[in-house]
Amino acid sequence: MKIIQSSNPRVTGRTEFNGAAEDITKLASGFTPRKAVVEITLVGERKMAWLNRNYKGKKGAAEILTFCYSDEKDPFSPGGPVGEIYLCWNRLIAGAAKRRVSRHSWLLRLVVHGLCHVRGFVHGSEVESRRMEKAERRHLEGAVPVRTLDRMFE
Repeated sequence: MKIIQSSNPRVTGRTEFNGAAEDITKLASGFTPRKAVVEITLVGERKMAWLNRNYKGKKGAAEILTFCYSDEKDPFSPGGPVGEIYLCWNRLIAGAAKRRVSRHSWLLRLVVHGLCHVRGFVHGSEVESRRMEKAERRHLEGAVPVRTLDRMFE
């Protein structure tokens, strides 16, 4: 998949987010279809809380929200946008600290998580969650140290 990264110039974490572009692009290349486009946007807590409330019906800012665009006939039209991923840097920092991993590694995990959602993975049941985790681990192997990978899924 092709990635378009964007952020508001005033959003916290922008430098680190943009600095991870090469690693994010490399991870996304492992997803099909290769010409599909996903936009990843870094937002602040207020914007994330607004998105979470208006589109998911939940209170507060989330670490990540994924929106998939699919057409029943052709869910992954070549070269077209297939989804958006929104990340909140302050929530990302808290998630990384909770799991004792670097912000960079946790950012990569969240991006892979979002890309898995775009590809149709869900985690509504125990079986679906295990299937999604297995896919995430497979995509992250080699991108993050093994010990870090294990901590990210605790």
